[in-house]
Amino acid sequence: MSECVFFATRKCCKRTTSVGFRHTLAYVSVAFLGCCLNLNSLASTAEAEAYSLPELVELAITSNPQLRAADADVEIAEALSQQARAARSLPKFDLMMMAGPSPEARGDALIGDTKLSSLSIFARTEVTFIQPLFTFGKLAAAQEAARQGVEARTEGLLDTRAKTELQVSEAYYGLLLMDHLWDLASEARREIGKARDLIAEKLEEDEGDYTYTDLFRLDRFVYDVEENANKVAKSRLLLRSLLRKAAGLPVDSTLQLADDALVPVAVEVRSLAHYVDQVVERHDLKQLRAGIKAKDAQVKAVRSEFYPQFFIGGQFKHSYAPNRDDQTSPFAKDDFNFLQAGAIVGFRQSLSFGLTAAKVRKVELERKKLTYLDQLASMGAVIEIERIHGDLVEAEANLKAAKKARRATRKWFLSARDGFNAGLEEAGEMIDAVKEYSIIRAKYFSAVYAFNKAYGSLQRATGGDIVPEPSS
Repeated sequence: MSECVFFATRKCCKRTTSVGFRHTLAYVSVAFLGCCLNLNSLASTAEAEAYSLPELVELAITSNPQLRAADADVEIAEALSQQARAARSLPKFDLMMMAGPSPEARGDALIGDTKLSSLSIFARTEVTFIQPLFTFGKLAAAQEAARQGVEARTEGLLDTRAKTELQVSEAYYGLLLMDHLWDLASEARREIGKARDLIAEKLEEDEGDYTYTDLFRLDRFVYDVEENANKVAKSRLLLRSLLRKAAGLPVDSTLQLADDALVPVAVEVRSLAHYVDQVVERHDLKQLRAGIKAKDAQVKAVRSEFYPQFFIGGQFKHSYAPNRDDQTSPFAKDDFNFLQAGAIVGFRQSLSFGLTAAKVRKVELERKKLTYLDQLASMGAVIEIERIHGDLVEAEANLKAAKKARRATRKWFLSARDGFNAGLEEAGEMIDAVKEYSIIRAKYFSAVYAFNKAYGSLQRATGGDIVPEPSS
């Protein structure tokens, strides 16, 4: 039993008793386990790659299926725009070539002979085209509608991208918050553990004014610490998994954040009027207004059907069969051997005026509906900006107050801890100081998270940059 006393680190363990042996064995086991955990942690950190917020946002943008779908919508709209532009020049330009058996025919329309047993091969080429001349704005309106369609799809893509950036940034700040809360829980464990060991030592040596009630109160407080630590551990796992999936990283990869601390973003909170003026830069509102412009163009395109559509058309046809005589008479026709070419100017007029009027009415009503939706969305956007700006101002005020409270509670904690260690403070005072110091620091980091989250939401609501440079 006496050999184990060499490893003892506490006064109660330096005596060659059974209690001392158990304490010595426990400390050796804990130290060995701590070394293993530290080595494992160092190996994992060496293998893990640290990602900054901009890097995770970029990875999420490149791997998000919703963004890829939105990008495909933009490409589809661009293809439709190209189609509308191409319709202005030779929208119909066809070439057809064919070949087949040709029975022999000699003579003309009055005197001729056909030999079905004597066959050859004929070849025919046909070229036809139609070129619009004047359409009363139909083609120009169709082109404008397609261009506004591209604009609407592009704004939709930017809005989806902003949504992705906001989700990633909130998860990133949330994970930093959980890391801080985990550190607070670990620190509370250490402080309460030190206090418990001190009380247990004093009780064993029958020194000081400590009672078993103090020990039981500490054990009761340990449960609160462990309960909160378990919640934080669960949230850390979920947020880390969310960031990993959003960035398209492997499921078994170890995600490390490049930032060690959660700090408020280095921005200046401006007046509410400034942010309300920026509402016109919202991507969803710009998308809606591009849709209204597209409907305006569609109204013009449909209304042009009331008027004639002028065009020029032409064709070239040539067919040749070597076993048939040419027919020189303009009244003779031979489908195997001929040459035709010509061009015309004409117009096409739809006489279904009632149907055209109904089409115009339908598109006008669709345009009016979008206008009402734009008004409603604008009012909602202003209310949203007011709400988020209020959250931002509140978070900024809470942040300033939490800084002052953190300094005050730190002094309280240090005073209570030193007094407890000197036997001048009761365990209850120590518990209250540890609890309040942990709570106020948790509130401080929560205020930082709320501030960063509110700023990102406000930037998305006004079409600004969501991920600014953090303050040092």
